[in-house]
Amino acid sequence: MATLSQTIADTRVPPGSVMAWWLSGTGFVLKTPAGTQIYIDPYFSNCVAQIFGVERSGPPPVPVEDAQPDLVIATHWHEDHLDPEGLPILARRTSAQFLAPPSCRSRLMGWGVPGARITALSEGQTQVFRDVTITAVAARHLAGIPGWEVPDAIGLLIEAEGLRIYHTGDTEYDLRLRALAFDKSRPIDVMMTVINGAGGNMNAHEAALLAWQIQPKILIPMHHVLWKDFTGGEQATLDPNLLADTYRRLGGTAQVRALEVGEGILMALNS
Repeated sequence: MATLSQTIADTRVPPGSVMAWWLSGTGFVLKTPAGTQIYIDPYFSNCVAQIFGVERSGPPPVPVEDAQPDLVIATHWHEDHLDPEGLPILARRTSAQFLAPPSCRSRLMGWGVPGARITALSEGQTQVFRDVTITAVAARHLAGIPGWEVPDAIGLLIEAEGLRIYHTGDTEYDLRLRALAFDKSRPIDVMMTVINGAGGNMNAHEAALLAWQIQPKILIPMHHVLWKDFTGGEQATLDPNLLADTYRRLGGTAQVRALEVGEGILMALNS
């Protein structure tokens, strides 16, 4: 049986589309028709267990030894988004480039990743990587843990093959996020949104409201599966069906796709 990394490598993406595989948490692998592989927020290790005593729910769907990214993007420096154990290994065994906020760049360099391979990206800035354009958009991620403040956390607007993909990163609901809905001539095709409602993130109801405002064609919940035996407290909303139900009650018409860990989805203009 093929591993997920082999499946990703073997997949031929049709023109006019982008393939995405969910790594759990906010982690995704995107692949374009040109073969470009972009890893977003890959969490390869189990280092959070050592810091906060929270075990991951299962092994990484793509082990760091098998990953073959061309570009790695981190939305902020929290350890399950900028992996202090996995990324130095990845940097040594691949030629991947890194794109992340300034606080991530400083940490990557401290872990021995050459500065020439790291590009800092702040809100409002855009970088082109091969056949993909990445713009950093607003995020407000207030985890409430002293020492883990991330004022430069970002969301991502990724454009490839005519598609516009919005990855919220970790964020609470904020009026600035609605700005992505203002340009009706360039609508959002896919929205990947946090729903866990804990640690400085939107809950399922807030994510549904934002999705209703942004009006994507495909809506993908994330950050509801990552931790083992961790409820997230009274405010957590870890059921993607709650997102779908609230979104439908608001009148949302997008296709809601709650992926299994490691599952892929073909995102196309005619989806």
